[in-house]
Amino acid sequence: MRLSDLGERRILSEIIPNYTTGTGDDCAAVNINGRYLSVSTDPCPRPAAEVLAHDDDPYWFGWLLVTINASDLAAAGASPSCFLAALDLPRDYEVVKFERLLRGISDSCKANGLDYVGGNIREAVSLNATGTAIGTSHSPPLTRTGASAGSRLVVVGRPGRFWSHVKALQNGETLPEDSPLFRPVSQVNEIKLLNDAGLVECAMDTSDGLAPTLQEMCRVNQLTMAVDLEKLRSSCPENGRLIRSERAWMGWGDWSVVVSVADERFQDFQNALVQNKIEAYEIGGFKIGEPIVLLEDGDRSAQLGRLESERFASDSWFHKGVEFYQSELEGLVLP
Repeated sequence: MRLSDLGERRILSEIIPNYTTGTGDDCAAVNINGRYLSVSTDPCPRPAAEVLAHDDDPYWFGWLLVTINASDLAAAGASPSCFLAALDLPRDYEVVKFERLLRGISDSCKANGLDYVGGNIREAVSLNATGTAIGTSHSPPLTRTGASAGSRLVVVGRPGRFWSHVKALQNGETLPEDSPLFRPVSQVNEIKLLNDAGLVECAMDTSDGLAPTLQEMCRVNQLTMAVDLEKLRSSCPENGRLIRSERAWMGWGDWSVVVSVADERFQDFQNALVQNKIEAYEIGGFKIGEPIVLLEDGDRSAQLGRLESERFASDSWFHKGVEFYQSELEGLVLP
């Protein structure tokens, strides 16, 4: 048997727990004398700016490296603290490019509320990097479990922008400076505020895409999730660039966070959004039933299909390419 026979999700659920403690959530949680550290470490793939916009400035690589890890802190509801980067660099790498890489890391740390405190460099055949982000909290970090039947489903962030911007770029349009295609920013400061107020039951970031995030939250909470596509359509900030605008929500790239909010706390949650100027969208809720995601559109419904970024899987875009992923996203079956 090989890793490709299992896929990332089975590796994480069936093998990794035999050798580690505390796996299964976006961050590792460490209790140190009653104060909690949330720690995430992730490598950086080729950034969308390079893969989709054909801009190979290493600044975007450094920027994405930070956001990938900061987004995990967001899912934990932790206060962002510091960031370290382990950089693999060719010995003939140009100094000006190296400084662009470091500038991207530094600027993204500022945007995500982190201090860039160092790391490591070493010689390598090609540019690669792994980041580590550390956050703190006085209470146990948020996990993916904790939702109950009747809880509201909310996406915190600006969903739908990334793939709408991809289509805009492919249509020859000019993108705004803050486009997530180039400068994605996590929701780490927003979720911290909501978590500190005790308004979030559980959370998961959408680094693999909204679709698999919803399916994973259903699985671990053992509940049915009903998603109202009309709410997605009416809330899409970049309406009209995709055949069905709600498809733009389902892919990766927006770096949003999905949270569960108890029904009786939802008004308090909405008040906190207004007071803190946090962008968020209620898109459905949890109910008793088998752990599946139901897409509902008026009197029509359909179960959400597979749209994966699962590593080691045969249908992952890491294996088949980003063009394959875009075609799967634009062809995702909706009711």
